[in-house]
Amino acid sequence: MKEHDIRPKGLFDEYLRLSSQDIASYFSKKRRVPIACPACNQTQNQFAFKKNNFDFSQCVECQTLYLSPRPPLDEFERYYSNSPSAQFWVKEFYPAVIESRRSKIFQPNVEKIRSICNTKRIEVKTIIDVGAGYGVFLEEWSKKEPQSKLIGIEPLHELSEICQIKGIDVIPSVVEKVDCLEKKADLVVCFEVIEHVHDPLLFVKVVRKMVAPGGIAIFTGLGVDGFDIQLLWENSKSIFPPHHINFISINGFHKLFKQAGFSEVEVITPGKLDVDIAFNNQEFLTNENRFIKTLLSRGEEALSELQSFLARHQLSSHCWILASN
Repeated sequence: MKEHDIRPKGLFDEYLRLSSQDIASYFSKKRRVPIACPACNQTQNQFAFKKNNFDFSQCVECQTLYLSPRPPLDEFERYYSNSPSAQFWVKEFYPAVIESRRSKIFQPNVEKIRSICNTKRIEVKTIIDVGAGYGVFLEEWSKKEPQSKLIGIEPLHELSEICQIKGIDVIPSVVEKVDCLEKKADLVVCFEVIEHVHDPLLFVKVVRKMVAPGGIAIFTGLGVDGFDIQLLWENSKSIFPPHHINFISINGFHKLFKQAGFSEVEVITPGKLDVDIAFNNQEFLTNENRFIKTLLSRGEEALSELQSFLARHQLSSHCWILASN
């Protein structure tokens, strides 16, 4: 899999352009307030960089990178509901990549998660997908596990309607406002949402309550320790506020999920795109780093082995968090 398979450059650049234009219309500098680390709740931090007129700080304790000062929640809610960039993502970008993501992301994720559940001897009678989007993961899960009851939580009206049409039970709400699913699911999944949420601790606490005894929650998201994030830093297209505002460290994920009440927490980094993403960045490629030029000269096999090394040693920015009560 390559970055352009799931994130075509032209479409993604247009999404980022629209996002930059939307900021002034939806976010006020006057309402932003400093926050503690969203992972470990420590107040000591260092200024990291400014991007899109937002400031990022890095926690001195756990090294999590996060947006602070942070706009209030209502500004994010209005932005995601109404902004041209959010509408572009829903109506233009995602439909163009949905089938590629189905085969390259969601189908492999189904097999990986089924394997995890089998290893842990978890029978999935009910599954909840937090941030279900177009319902693709639940569609693919149902093909392999037709006995599972499917529940999606999706706040965007257009997407929750699509899930309903597909026969998925949908709660059209942000997860923080859902209080009817306590201990309902043997498996709760949440893909690429945690980097967006305003209050990660509250978010994880609410999800934890949905997990039935003996069940598991599986989150995926971007982490600050990853190769491409560390190398590109403020030049990374993944760090693009106001969309991605939390880049939690491996240490921070453990602290966050323990603080939220999970008793068992495992973090893995099975990412496949760090090297490709880094080397697709033109500023990075044109710098004078002699080692990078030498590495590129070694060809695809060397780059593939580097990516495997990053995944094995928790150095990919694509993180999976497996959490049990």
